[in-house]
Amino acid sequence: MSHNWEHALSHVNEGWVTFIGDDDGLLPRSVATIAEIISKTCVSAIRSSFCTYDWPSIVGNTSGQLIVPSSTGIEMRSSNQWLSKVMRGQEKYNQLPMIYNGGFINISILNAIREKTGAYFRSASPDVYSAIAISRMIDFYAYVRDPLAISGTSKHSNGHSFFSVSEQRSNQPRTKFASEGNIPFHADVPLCADGSYPLSLQVCAYEAYLQSDMLGNDVKFVSPAQQLQVIMATAGKHQSSLSEWGKIFSEKHRIDFHKTSRCRSFKSRYLRLAAMTRKVLNAVNSTIVETLPITNIHEASIAAAVIRSAPSRMDTIRYLASRLAK
Repeated sequence: MSHNWEHALSHVNEGWVTFIGDDDGLLPRSVATIAEIISKTCVSAIRSSFCTYDWPSIVGNTSGQLIVPSSTGIEMRSSNQWLSKVMRGQEKYNQLPMIYNGGFINISILNAIREKTGAYFRSASPDVYSAIAISRMIDFYAYVRDPLAISGTSKHSNGHSFFSVSEQRSNQPRTKFASEGNIPFHADVPLCADGSYPLSLQVCAYEAYLQSDMLGNDVKFVSPAQQLQVIMATAGKHQSSLSEWGKIFSEKHRIDFHKTSRCRSFKSRYLRLAAMTRKVLNAVNSTIVETLPITNIHEASIAAAVIRSAPSRMDTIRYLASRLAK
């Protein structure tokens, strides 16, 4: 994947660029909106909010589930501050100015990264790496609260194949990904005992942080021991496999794994509470649709635009009620 993205970017000479997955999409007028923001600001990176669409193959239904945020406006974010939040486990990497699914970057920033590192991408996860590397290259970026993209999850999604525990998950994407000649993980981040990738986005973020070290602009207090605490505290349903990986990581870095496990308890409760609060707030401020016959990303894009123009809360209320009742 990283080699493919590298090849694609090598053909971009000027202007702004984004990547879109084959199960993802853009909302109508999103490119025009980005062009307007570019003309009115001096930023070199823009990150937008995004809708999410679970394809029918994921939800096990004839139609998919669409979530459309109702947020609006633009805020200027400090890159280092938000990167610090990600490295502390307080935010996900997709809040950073990545080059994927609602991230729009001036090619000059990517060229500057390549000049310093020799490549646009130095990690097997190009979307995660782009978020970390770009954040280390710029001081500020514009965050657009209006969703301009749709992040789709289908049976072809690498992320879903790796990290989901759903019965609808397909092993084919991660098997194919793992079999390709990917960029090796950083030497300080070991693979699992069986040679597989650790099932943690925080591991991916830390690996990308290490791979982008030559860009400078370090985040305070990031260390192997600190990251292991965050990784274990955010392990979720992959706690068992990550515990085994954590022992390998601890041995490599001479960390007391049992002490780290004890320390992660409070951090885990704190981060889970923060994550749950974000999920509830996002749900309350979104329209969640499960009943419309939306069967593909094109229909989801049109539906999202219509919902944004005349949002309804009833589907969201029914969705929340059904989840809380379980």
